[in-house]
Amino acid sequence: MIALGLLIASAGCHAAWNLLLKRGNLGGPAFVWLCGLLTLPISVVLLLRGSLAATWWAALVSMALHTTYAVTLQKAYGAGAFSTVYSVSRGTGPALVAVASVPWLGGSVTRVFGGAALVLAGVMVMDRPHSRTPARGVALGLLVGACTAAYTLWDGYAVSSLHVDLLTYLAVANVAQVAALSAIVRDHRETMRNWRHALPIAVLMPASYGLVLLALSVASVGTVAIGRTLNVVLGALLGAVVLGERLDRARIVGLAIIIGGVLVVSV
Repeated sequence: MIALGLLIASAGCHAAWNLLLKRGNLGGPAFVWLCGLLTLPISVVLLLRGSLAATWWAALVSMALHTTYAVTLQKAYGAGAFSTVYSVSRGTGPALVAVASVPWLGGSVTRVFGGAALVLAGVMVMDRPHSRTPARGVALGLLVGACTAAYTLWDGYAVSSLHVDLLTYLAVANVAQVAALSAIVRDHRETMRNWRHALPIAVLMPASYGLVLLALSVASVGTVAIGRTLNVVLGALLGAVVLGERLDRARIVGLAIIIGGVLVVSV
């Protein structure tokens, strides 16, 4: 129940910042850099108070995975509808985690791969093959799902096996991300003008994933990955209600298949 409550709160924060990202039409490494910069003072304070002994190198790997995820996600939103990209990326991530976790966590291989196949089938149903733009959005959404699976597995390992301090872990990753992207971003002053749009995202993004890391400390990585599919339904509803995106038959059927596949994996 504790893990479920944490994941519900995380789903709300996650859907909110994704929606803000889509509505603001902001993207690229520069915006990721700005979001990290706005929370940099907090990260520095946490670093000064925490211990880096078993954290820094794991956090650097996490930073690389999360940065790839963030930049890819922005490209996906630029290419496809919010409800499609969000549902595809949130639906495929847990299925990939479940498949990758089979050798370590055990379970029915047939059930896991069957559920993963259903998720991918749902993704195909949600796509509209006669239009190149939605197809590209779905393809990038699949890539986002792969990134999500990668950082979920890695962070689950860091929390459960390395026993990293959560706040210090997040702080190291954020400081490293800002430092790495500072060398890429060319016009820092121009980027800073978007700080009002970036501020709520900068707060909600680490809050949503911090809650996931807390859930990983009390539940298995497979369970947490499956629980995060709460975001799929929430994202589809927000896309329809807030952005006015049409939930046509293909998207509704595809969404139902994705949820069904995730349930097959989780039973």
